[in-house]
Amino acid sequence: MKTVPATVRHVVFDYGGTLADLIFPLTIFRRFSPTTTVGSGEIKPPHFLQRQARKIAYPVAARMFRPFDGLHEVLGELQARGYRLHVLSNNSSILPLQLELIDTTEYFDTISWSEEMGVEKPDVRIFQLTLERIGAAPEEVVYVGDSYEADVAGAIGAGITPIHADHRRRRPDGADLRVESLFGLLDLLPPLQ
Repeated sequence: MKTVPATVRHVVFDYGGTLADLIFPLTIFRRFSPTTTVGSGEIKPPHFLQRQARKIAYPVAARMFRPFDGLHEVLGELQARGYRLHVLSNNSSILPLQLELIDTTEYFDTISWSEEMGVEKPDVRIFQLTLERIGAAPEEVVYVGDSYEADVAGAIGAGITPIHADHRRRRPDGADLRVESLFGLLDLLPPLQ
């Protein structure tokens, strides 16, 4: 079985489907991205009407997510073990509010979203920009995400070790490192020396 490299010091998380998920029955919308793709991962900035609509919709939409079981315990324990924690999501400026509403902002050193960075996963550039932002080399980072295509394959393309957060148990053979709940991360990420 593959293990996390001993060089890892940073854990970067996806948000939707990894740290929190849509409240049932809104789960039918989980495949829709709040960003607008222009091709090859490029993000088009929101136009005026989108920005105005967001002022009304975001406070409501952000409350439609619930944290996965064990979220606070796992994040607190990973911090106690010495890891620096970050978020990178195919998301928009709603992300800080979403993290605030599930009371997790204080755990993360950096919070990054695709619309802000101008490119979205699985494009390798968004992972490279995140590495620059956190000041780490690929071998010092694991990326935890629920989407095999965007998160696992994207991280691999950037030379980052992925951990597939397969909460819905859809790809048991899809990734070398896989967890079915956040608690599984504690088995993969030992205390740092």
